[in-house]
Amino acid sequence: MARKRHHRCNLCGRDFGEERELQTHVERRHPKADYHWWVVVEDPNDLPFEN
Repeated sequence: MARKRHHRCNLCGRDFGEERELQTHVERRHPKADYHWWVVVEDPNDLPFEN
């Protein structure tokens, strides 16, 4: 079964389809924030983030 890959900002919870989109978002929206990258395998609808 094919899985849909997504990338999520751990600072605001916004999802992105491409890693580069997430990197650009973090550089522009959270330039001074301390962040870490990790792989998430759960369904994005099941993860508790506020919009």
